[in-house]
Amino acid sequence: MTSHLLEIQRKSFDSLVEDGVYGADFDHAPAAKSFVASVLEVAKPRLPRRAPLAVLDCGCGTGAWLAFLHAQLSLAGFTRLRLCGFDLSHRMVELARKKLQGLAAPHDLRAGNVLERQSYAFEGLSAGFDLIFTYDVVQQLPRSGQAEACQTIATALAPGGLALIFDNDRATRFGRRMAVRKFLTRYCGLRLVPRYYCNAGYPPLEQIRRRIDGAAELRARIMVRADGVKRAMIVERQGSGGRQKALQARERQHS
Repeated sequence: MTSHLLEIQRKSFDSLVEDGVYGADFDHAPAAKSFVASVLEVAKPRLPRRAPLAVLDCGCGTGAWLAFLHAQLSLAGFTRLRLCGFDLSHRMVELARKKLQGLAAPHDLRAGNVLERQSYAFEGLSAGFDLIFTYDVVQQLPRSGQAEACQTIATALAPGGLALIFDNDRATRFGRRMAVRKFLTRYCGLRLVPRYYCNAGYPPLEQIRRRIDGAAELRARIMVRADGVKRAMIVERQGSGGRQKALQARERQHS
């Protein structure tokens, strides 16, 4: 992503905080939370039983999804969690630090870019993350970088780790319909969707899944919400001997 486009996206999300669209009390819609919970039900039995379980939210926004993940995983018996997140918007990170006081260390919530590998580098987590989550972030990237972003997320997984990538697919009926509505909003002056929606371009999620699935140590599948709109790509990283030793060292460090 070019520095110019980065700055446009950053300013867009900063302004949404400044205009009160997002605040520390922001919460996601019930339908969105219900779908995330159903995907977690599938994912939880496959998560490694390590302590602490390292969780990363790419594009963490206000921290609402990390709070939701903490609640869901705690109910499933994952009592020791390390919550990390990054977001392009510094204003969003400020909100996340407020919302997650007592759940996440301030230095584990910071500015970052999903396409930059250094954004995934957190102290003590060189072996990678056990769970990586992202919701409607890939669509914010230029189309040329969407597959790369998903692959970058996958390479940041620890052995046995899972990535849950939530987004829409531009090839679906919903994706095509929204493309028309955004075009008419941007170029014809019709207010069919919020203006900031026009900055997003849905990814070819199924194509990306096929590209990832079967790559070294990676398996990918897609779950679809009951209404056919939202999708979740679940990427699992198989075990690796060298990285497994690093994970064992991490566990000893926290024991």
